[in-house]
Amino acid sequence: KILVVLGDKLTPTRVVEMAIHGHNLPFEFPRETLAEAAAVPLDVQPNEAAKRVDLRALPLVTIDGEDAKDFDDAVYCEPDAKGFRLIVAIADVSHYVHPGTALDDEAVLRSTSVYFPGFVVPMLPETLSNGICSLKPKVDRLCFVCDMHVDYEGNVSKAKFYEAVMNSKARLTYTQVWHAVGEKDPEAIAYIGSLMPQIDRLHQLFEIP
Repeated sequence: KILVVLGDKLTPTRVVEMAIHGHNLPFEFPRETLAEAAAVPLDVQPNEAAKRVDLRALPLVTIDGEDAKDFDDAVYCEPDAKGFRLIVAIADVSHYVHPGTALDDEAVLRSTSVYFPGFVVPMLPETLSNGICSLKPKVDRLCFVCDMHVDYEGNVSKAKFYEAVMNSKARLTYTQVWHAVGEKDPEAIAYIGSLMPQIDRLHQLFEIP
């Protein structure tokens, strides 16, 4: 029984299509799911931000690969007398995807996004995954935070979790950061600019044995 005709030649795109169909990956969203995603505001609403801890003044940054499309987590670090305060913020998807909705049902069905070279089958519609649920730079985003203290031996001595609103100050890549802190490349340091002290502190914490 022929289910779908992918084409005559085996190209990289055809291989991806074969994998999608071969593993029965759901690659199209139901109409109800898309309608719910389209109803989500494109920007954080002031009344939503007012209910949360405001971290927008902190220089939180995202650090991902060069080809990343969505930015799920951001970090910030500051030293104190006994170690470091480390903040890890993740995009608060749960604020927009509620139990019992078509969005939630589809996310449960998919369980995760599936990544291929140059292509992704997302868990959520792109208006969410690449939009309001992505910690893009210079825009407000709702997030869920782990705010912890790490001592000079690398032990987490205390931690608390809370809902917050943040504004990422930069979208950095692993390569850029390594060129700056690992190789002391002047161009990379200049690109990161005023955020360089923050990156240095993160690197100091990273180097704790």
